[in-house]
Amino acid sequence: MPPHLSRSSLSFLTRCSTTSYARAFTSSSRLSAIGPESPKFIEIPVPPQRQARGSRDIKGILPPPRDVFDTRGLDKTTPDFLAATTPEPKELPETEDDRIIWKRRMAAKRRANLREGILELYERKKRQEVIVAKRSAWKVRDREKRLKAPQREDERLTNPTITAATRTLQSGPVPDPDREARLAEKAERVKAREALKAAQRKDALHTLYMNARGFITTEEQLDAEIEKIFVPYPFGENNEGKTNIWDAYGAPPTVQDMLSAVNNTQKLAIDFHRGPGAITGKRMKRIAEELTGGKMD
Repeated sequence: MPPHLSRSSLSFLTRCSTTSYARAFTSSSRLSAIGPESPKFIEIPVPPQRQARGSRDIKGILPPPRDVFDTRGLDKTTPDFLAATTPEPKELPETEDDRIIWKRRMAAKRRANLREGILELYERKKRQEVIVAKRSAWKVRDREKRLKAPQREDERLTNPTITAATRTLQSGPVPDPDREARLAEKAERVKAREALKAAQRKDALHTLYMNARGFITTEEQLDAEIEKIFVPYPFGENNEGKTNIWDAYGAPPTVQDMLSAVNNTQKLAIDFHRGPGAITGKRMKRIAEELTGGKMD
């Protein structure tokens, strides 16, 4: 006999049969609902692969478990330790109070539970150590077996196609016959660099010594320098009213001016016919500084 349908179910089926549209029972979106700018507009087959597991948001941290059976402590499984940890009560007088009897029974139960718990924990520790030792021994045997296994057939068949360089890399580190020579060359290069740094430090100290003669070290020298600088006409009597050093003595030379002086292509006639004496003097001073190994005035 077919199952009986309620009146509400019959009315729902009637409405569904008279509806002009049909609902698509699917969880994916229709192709017409995806625009051409979407990367899902063209269906591309996806290869089957394992999905990466998401990270679990674990709240808080757990403290490290306590080592109950420390090797440096006492042996907690001996009867002496158990007797000292859970001592038996002294002789108690007889009583008919239900509350006192219940408390004595609970105390005896706690002593028994503590003794049994310590022994059970010790047995569980021993079982865990045996499991860890077996797993470690199995890993060692498996590693030795894989390490000393004969060459596979596919490796033997494809071995002639491996180049000599790749075979060298697979067998161990790349040989370096010139290693000692390279190390000696690097050591010499380091020594030369350190010697250059030492020479530069000496030159800097000598320059500092030469320039230190003009340093202000006393109050009298400071007062004299202040009186020399702070005058009504700092740039001379001929430059009266000029407060800018560029207006008084001109702008500093540019790179083009220095190149013109070297190439003797100055625009001013007095500079053009000056001759190489000024440049030669500067060059001779630099040569003398290089020969003497220090700064010269």
